[in-house]
Amino acid sequence: MSLLYAKRSYLKESGYLESAINYKPIRRDGSPLPWMNYSIISFLEQRLSKDLSLFEYGSGNSTLFFSNLVSSVVSVECNREWYEYVVESMPENVKLILCDPFDSETYSKIIQQQERKFDVVVVDGEDRVNCLINAQGCLTEKGVMILDDSKGEGWHSVIDQLQKQGFKKLDFEGLKPGRTSGYRTTIFYKNENCMGI
Repeated sequence: MSLLYAKRSYLKESGYLESAINYKPIRRDGSPLPWMNYSIISFLEQRLSKDLSLFEYGSGNSTLFFSNLVSSVVSVECNREWYEYVVESMPENVKLILCDPFDSETYSKIIQQQERKFDVVVVDGEDRVNCLINAQGCLTEKGVMILDDSKGEGWHSVIDQLQKQGFKKLDFEGLKPGRTSGYRTTIFYKNENCMGI
């Protein structure tokens, strides 16, 4: 009970309760959070910086969160409702792309049409295995990839493939805003990466 009602409760301070009530990931003050576990959120707040560019598969509150931490965000979304939610409050440093949800090949390869490379690629949308595969060639030399919800058996083959290509992995686990289970997010990185891992 003290987790819920104590004056300095982590659940209170983090905005966990507000997220559960509003069914969206937010801080106590209502500002946006990604729907990732609190451990990775804290890490990203410390390691992302305004000299980095970010590509994101799947938009929403995460897009708004990242736009405050990096120089530019390109986000692809296949859910029109989420797209319209983000467009309403989209900052100037965000480019939002609406993609046909039934065209998974276009969705996973849309990063290759951006004519640039990115320091950070966040995979938190559809067709995640192909998104990871297609994003590798679009990373800068110091680039990293982040796979949200990476817990479970379904990721072993792509993780093995990335490790064979020289990527190391770092897992973060914990509660997500407003959720009750434990979740994992994995960062794939090489030496001399933009997050100093």
